[in-house]
Amino acid sequence: MMYFSRNVSLVITCIKLFLLINLVSCAQHYKVDVERIEPSISFIAQGDAQVDIRWWHSFENEGLSSVIKQGLKNNLSLKAKDLRLKSTAIETNIARADLQPTLNLTSNSTYNFYESNTANLAVNSSWELDFWGGIEASINKAEWNHQEQLALYRARANLVAGSIANAWLGLISEQEKQLVLAKQFQRTQDALQVISRRFAMGKSSVTNIWQQQKLLKSIEVLQSQNKTNLFSYQQTLALWLAMPTKALNIPKHQVFPLLPKLPEIGMPAQVLKFRPDIEQAFAKVKVANENLAIAISNQYPRVSLRANYSTSKTSVKDLLDDWSGNLIASLALPLFDSGERKSIVEQRKLLLQALILDYQQVWLEAIAVVNQVLIKENQLVKVSKNLAEQLDLAKRTEKLTTIKYLNGKTNYLNLLKAQESILSLERLQIEAKKNVIMNRVLLYRELSHGDFSLNEQTVIVSNDNKGKQS
Repeated sequence: MMYFSRNVSLVITCIKLFLLINLVSCAQHYKVDVERIEPSISFIAQGDAQVDIRWWHSFENEGLSSVIKQGLKNNLSLKAKDLRLKSTAIETNIARADLQPTLNLTSNSTYNFYESNTANLAVNSSWELDFWGGIEASINKAEWNHQEQLALYRARANLVAGSIANAWLGLISEQEKQLVLAKQFQRTQDALQVISRRFAMGKSSVTNIWQQQKLLKSIEVLQSQNKTNLFSYQQTLALWLAMPTKALNIPKHQVFPLLPKLPEIGMPAQVLKFRPDIEQAFAKVKVANENLAIAISNQYPRVSLRANYSTSKTSVKDLLDDWSGNLIASLALPLFDSGERKSIVEQRKLLLQALILDYQQVWLEAIAVVNQVLIKENQLVKVSKNLAEQLDLAKRTEKLTTIKYLNGKTNYLNLLKAQESILSLERLQIEAKKNVIMNRVLLYRELSHGDFSLNEQTVIVSNDNKGKQS
């Protein structure tokens, strides 16, 4: 009992010494603060519409909502990201275990032919005291690594939703083109019959028939290309949905959804701070900051406690009769390492500063991309309206030119030009509608934080569980 008391007294004395060293060393220990970036630049355009965080609902199209919901549930790459995310969460638990003491049980038995047999049983425990915050920094590092993986998961979810939307819109555009091409083929064929009758009556040249047949063949080529594009979009959509192309069930003859009103975007500092790429860049800064803290803590002594409680007997049945124990406090103090630890600290400082600059760059790029999308939407909407007006004028021209041609007041070349103009403008208008909607999809993606598991709210509202950057 007296022996044990002396050990306890020795440990208490060592701990007092370590605490004194801690107080002296803390004056040299510092940690770089990471300031938040608060860009005050406003976006070039603003709307007044409220947007669901599941931004595809803004199009009010059940078909689109259905395929995106299915994709977010079944996409294989998203499932893989989810497993990696869960793995990093476990890494945090592993790091936290270093704060607690370890306890191990060991036993062995030795059989000797010439001497008595021995049996040993021992309980060992060790505990490193985190005086300098190195273990705490490792835990924080693991948590920020988890936040980085969470940002990557949300970015992937946003990519999956956007890619499905684009594939679906491409499929709809090809379905519309299929209908338009069928109507164009029928109109051109009807016109060929009229020209053929006029040729039989001696009122038209055979070259008019050839020109009309050539136009008919060009439409057949476009129909063949349309089938290829249709299958390509079906295959792309099936790939994102993680299902065979044959199992894809998309109703035919769907139409484009109407372009929703421009959303109320707000200020960049409010709406963009939860973008996955910005959250990822911020997490990298915090990981680098914790790495720096770990490097600084490695310059100071490592303090640990070890306890051993054991027994050794010649007979296994006597093992529990007599035990002895000891408690050891140890101090490992780095004395000379050729400046390695100091160099590591300086290296991690530089890396931290570089990542802070990267973080600022990500902010600026995010603002620039949103502004570019807003500018492009304005342009694409004007192009779509202009094509609609051109098509209306082309139809009027073609109708009047047909009447004049049948009455012999104009030549076939003018009629052919009018027909070709309509055929081209009808296809261009479909493509313009698709581009407008796809650009809006891109805008929603650029503003979205990618967390589609939350309740409905606007994309610019921050969530309580997203306060890591505060």
